[in-house]
Amino acid sequence: MLMNVNLKGEMRLKKKIALATLAILPMTATSAHASGETGIVTATSLNVRNGASTSHTVLFTVKKNDKVDITSSSNGWYKIKTSAGKEGWASATYISKTGSSSDTSSSTIKQVSVDRLNMRSGASTSYRVITVLTKGTNVEVMSESNGWSKVKHDGRIGYVSTEYIKAVNTDSTNTVTKKVNTNNLNVRSGPSTSYSVIGKLQTGAKVEVISESNGWSKIKHSGREAYVSSMYLDNIGGSTTPETPDNKPEEIKETKVVNTNNLNVRSGPSTSNSKIGTLAKGTKVGVISESNGWSKIDYNGKEAYVSSQYLDKISTTPEQPEKPETPEETKETKVVNTSSLNVRSGPSTSSSKIGSLAKGSKVEVLSESNGWSKINYNGKDAYVSSQYLDKVGTTPEQPEQPETPETPEETKEMKVVNTSSLNVRSGPSTSSQKLGSLTMGTKVEVLSESNGWSKINYNGKEAYVSSQYLSKDNGSTGGGSNVGGTENVNGATINYKGLNYTLASHVDKQMDRVSQGGNVIDSSKPRSVDAAVQSMEAAQARGFIKADRSDIEYFLNPANFTKSSKGMMQFLRLDSYKGGITADELNSYFNSLGVGSQGTNVFHGQGQSFINAAQKHNIDLAYLVSHAMWETGYGKSVLAQGQTITSYKGQPLDKPTKVYNFFGIGAIDQSANVSGAEAAYSNGWTSVEATIDGSAQWIAQNYIKSSKYNQNTIYKMKWNYDYTWHQYATDVNWCNGISGIMNKIITMYDTGNNLVFEVPQYK
Repeated sequence: MLMNVNLKGEMRLKKKIALATLAILPMTATSAHASGETGIVTATSLNVRNGASTSHTVLFTVKKNDKVDITSSSNGWYKIKTSAGKEGWASATYISKTGSSSDTSSSTIKQVSVDRLNMRSGASTSYRVITVLTKGTNVEVMSESNGWSKVKHDGRIGYVSTEYIKAVNTDSTNTVTKKVNTNNLNVRSGPSTSYSVIGKLQTGAKVEVISESNGWSKIKHSGREAYVSSMYLDNIGGSTTPETPDNKPEEIKETKVVNTNNLNVRSGPSTSNSKIGTLAKGTKVGVISESNGWSKIDYNGKEAYVSSQYLDKISTTPEQPEKPETPEETKETKVVNTSSLNVRSGPSTSSSKIGSLAKGSKVEVLSESNGWSKINYNGKDAYVSSQYLDKVGTTPEQPEQPETPETPEETKEMKVVNTSSLNVRSGPSTSSQKLGSLTMGTKVEVLSESNGWSKINYNGKEAYVSSQYLSKDNGSTGGGSNVGGTENVNGATINYKGLNYTLASHVDKQMDRVSQGGNVIDSSKPRSVDAAVQSMEAAQARGFIKADRSDIEYFLNPANFTKSSKGMMQFLRLDSYKGGITADELNSYFNSLGVGSQGTNVFHGQGQSFINAAQKHNIDLAYLVSHAMWETGYGKSVLAQGQTITSYKGQPLDKPTKVYNFFGIGAIDQSANVSGAEAAYSNGWTSVEATIDGSAQWIAQNYIKSSKYNQNTIYKMKWNYDYTWHQYATDVNWCNGISGIMNKIITMYDTGNNLVFEVPQYK
């Protein structure tokens, strides 16, 4: 995904896709020449140079709204002439054409019709990508010519292929009417709190929403486009006729009751917002809206926020005469399935323990949320962990039908121990009592599995073992996946995971990605493992070409990498933090790195920051460090050294801001430094520490810990059979490059006994 820039400003591709996959646009002319056209400067201050690149000398500057004559264009640059007769080259991104012989004069609204559409700085695929538009995005079409549309989006002007945008219903400009749900809602000039406030809206005000993206709504305000936070707008009927009296107090308001003692009331929807009061258990509150686990409530006549998990629904309608009572839908009787189950005052292990329940005890479950069951305990509400409750019959028993021959329960499965000695415990935690141990190859009956622990049948009783040390038993699965077994090497566990597809079919899928620019290789690198890693730094300014079938087959085949410890790093499970590397050890490594273009070593003394991030987001530390080293060229890339930006998405910032990007997140190949810096700014990565932590969180959520993609090894992050578009890198050598660095960092671990590898075995 990544394009790095070396000290001379040359661009280095370490190809990678993070936030977007580029749409394939038809090839047209590679450059355009203009004459007799005029343009308006859109940047606050725009450098004019003696050539068409940033490496040329600045001759003078032009200011926002200056009119210039455009005499020619080349690769995203316009040659311009000012009213004073001065000539030079300026970036076409910041000049909006005002006239063209082939332009149409009217502007219309159209909508993107493909999943991802490149918006470029000029009308050709040779121009750089400014941003990527997603399906359904509305754009203002200013003109159309030769298969390209000049469009405006989020204050930016650029070009898109006309065939990938379609006309929309422009009656009311395809708007949706919504209603403001808060007082003094800021109206801003752009979709971020960094943009200037140009007005305010009061509760109940109706607005026309043109489009919505990333939590911001583009609206019509005083005849112009503006932006407000989407969370403060509510849906209403589409009619814009004068309001009739409301049928109910507020359409989305609901009365709920507090289910915990001393519920904090905050000024905003986050624990980082200030606490403005507390609510006692049983207090009824009016809920205005709910989003991302927070409820906006009416608190002493003002809007405030509380955590939604501590509110329960109650009836808000006048009570009807009672009918004969039937059991509530939410109530259910369950039975305790563990020897001693803690009963707590709230749904968390940090809540106080108020008692315990013995195995076999029946409890009345009132509700269930986030792994906790609210129960009736001695006449009061209390909480227990849901995983230690099993269902029992709660309806009046019917006369039993004759039993059919019993079949094994769906939850039971035979598995085999894959480590030399596996502890058996009384509960699903390493703090639970050890009952015994199982040797490698022992078959066990697994009754259920939850949170990384398997409940098993041990000597006729229920017990628990860590799930990662159990593999499927070939003898009991009856075929399906080609499970290859497990082995223990120098204390590390290697699981061979059978796949239900062949290597050839996976190669075919990845070849489809080649045609879309999804798999490339450095044109200067030989097709061998060692040479590829060793030549990484030397290839900074060399070009990438499409990988051929033999390249894909080589890098996709695990057998080419499992013969060395370096190659095996591709298959290390990354979804857990392993202690054993100290900050001093990492600092010794970081401090030995050379300085970058700004004369600094950005990673100097940052060992503890990497440890904190890996531990906080529960991912492998050696991987996190190695990935950063690979993406940044050991801290020397432009994105890593930090870029000071003065505008965001074409809008000037209040003050220059320095941002960092160590993992190429959001850095689109053709405009890596610009798009990477914007992604860093939008994530608040304005310090080295914040960038390390935020990046670890982003990678964990989107790849390593994602339940949908399950990309918990470097190999799986790069090669994804089911979702070929969700691959972290386009460079086929990416896994191999990172694993070479990991092989050095991994030696800092004080033991290899807690390393687990997952090697795929193709059908």
